[in-house]
Amino acid sequence: MIAGREFLALAQIWSRGHTEAEWRCAISRAYYASFHECRRLLNHLGFAVPRADLAHAYLWRRLENSGVESLASIGKDLSWLRSERNLADYDIHKTVVRSTAVRAVAASASMIDSLDRLGETDCRQATEAMKTYESDVLRETTWRNRPR
Repeated sequence: MIAGREFLALAQIWSRGHTEAEWRCAISRAYYASFHECRRLLNHLGFAVPRADLAHAYLWRRLENSGVESLASIGKDLSWLRSERNLADYDIHKTVVRSTAVRAVAASASMIDSLDRLGETDCRQATEAMKTYESDVLRETTWRNRPR
């Protein structure tokens, strides 16, 4: 089994590369490093994160509405990084530059660092805020009170 953050090491190497293909791969792996770490957190907090394409917006929307400043910032960065990942993976007719790869890797590293520093009080506050967001705004409940 692999931890999501392990993708970041490859992203760092590729962001220092000399080809657009390396930069595109760096952006993609940087995104997935953060994506998997965010998914791990929400699963740990007891939320049933959907699989496949539904998981992407699920994560950043809840993080942005977590009531915890560092998590809200991660949610915004995750959304931005997904947009960059989509461009890198799907829009090959558009140019991707090295500086975007470097920025994506730095953002991912920062997100993972913030997740590592998250305290128990922040986790409790975020869980309650995200549960409220689900029931009051989204009208769906994915919190199961069973961390995975």
